[in-house]
Amino acid sequence: DGSPVGNLTAVEIDGQGYITATYDTGFVRTIYQVPLIDVPNPNGLISLSNQAYQVSPQSGSFFLWDAGDGPTGAIVGFAREGSTTDVAGELTNLIQTQRAYSSNAKVIQTVDEMLQETTNIKR
Repeated sequence: DGSPVGNLTAVEIDGQGYITATYDTGFVRTIYQVPLIDVPNPNGLISLSNQAYQVSPQSGSFFLWDAGDGPTGAIVGFAREGSTTDVAGELTNLIQTQRAYSSNAKVIQTVDEMLQETTNIKR
């Protein structure tokens, strides 16, 4: 069409799952719509590496939906996946915090007992 060849400079995904490509020539084009998938039994999916899943006979056949339609929900553009939390690290931090709290509670209890003894000595 006579347009110069451009280099891809940005890719965006909107709430309906449309992927938009922006080129250095100023040309913007919608290149794909990401479908959302629904299965009758999500617990029957086979877990693969890198948070990927595979359909199995136990999960049932999959159904494709546009974002916002059907039971699948929506896509949140410009959002970071938050479910990649390091559970082992967070549990370790929780245990350390709980132990520090218990130690501080024991110190307060000991100081309280010492003050009680001091009060009893004065009498």
